[in-house]
Amino acid sequence: MNKYLKIALWSIILALSCWFYFESTKPYFTNDLQPRKIAIKPWLVAHFIGAFCTLFLGPLQFWPRLRKTYLSLHRTLGKIYIIGSLLGASTVFYLLFNGYTLSGGIPSLFILAILWIFMTIAAWISIRNRDIVNHKNFMIRSYVFGLAFLFIRVFNRLDEYGYNLFPYIEDGLMRYTLYEWMCWVYPLVITEMILVWWPALKERAKTTL
Repeated sequence: MNKYLKIALWSIILALSCWFYFESTKPYFTNDLQPRKIAIKPWLVAHFIGAFCTLFLGPLQFWPRLRKTYLSLHRTLGKIYIIGSLLGASTVFYLLFNGYTLSGGIPSLFILAILWIFMTIAAWISIRNRDIVNHKNFMIRSYVFGLAFLFIRVFNRLDEYGYNLFPYIEDGLMRYTLYEWMCWVYPLVITEMILVWWPALKERAKTTL
C-alpha cells in the first residue's frame, strides 16, 4: 500500500476513534447518564478502559519504527493492549444481559466478544512461542474486532442522519440488529481476504507456473 494512503487511512481511523470514543464516554464525566446505565456504571467504565487500550494502543503496535527502535516499549504496550482488550471483551458478556436494549444484537455481540478474546490470547501465545508472523496476524484480527466499537457507531450515526445503508428495511430495530453483525463480520471477511485468501492464491499461482 502506498505510504501516503496508509497515513491517510490511519489518520481517518484515529480521528473517528477519538471522536466516537470521547463522545461515548463524555456522559460519565458530566453525570448525564441514563438510569439504566447508572446501575451498571462500573462495568461500563471497565469496558471503556479496555476499549481505550485497543483503539489507541493498537495502531502503535503496528508501527514498524516502534518495533525496531523501541522494542522494550513495544512489548510493554503490547502487554497493556492484551490486558485491555481482554477486559473490554470480557465485560461485554455482563453488559449484554444487564440492560442491553437491542435484544436482536445479543447473539452478534456475544460471538464478537468470544472471537475478540480468542484472537487476543492467540496473539499472546504466538509471541510466547516466538511465532512473529502469526502473532502479527492475530493482533491485526484482535484490533479489527476492537474496531467494531467504531464501526457500529458509524453505521448508527449514518442511519440517524438519514443515510442508512438499507433504506428498504423500514423496521429500525431490524436495521440496527443488522448493523451489529456488520460491525465485525464484514471487517473480518476483508481482513481474512488480505491476510489469508489472497496470499494463498498468489502462492498457488507460483506453484502452477
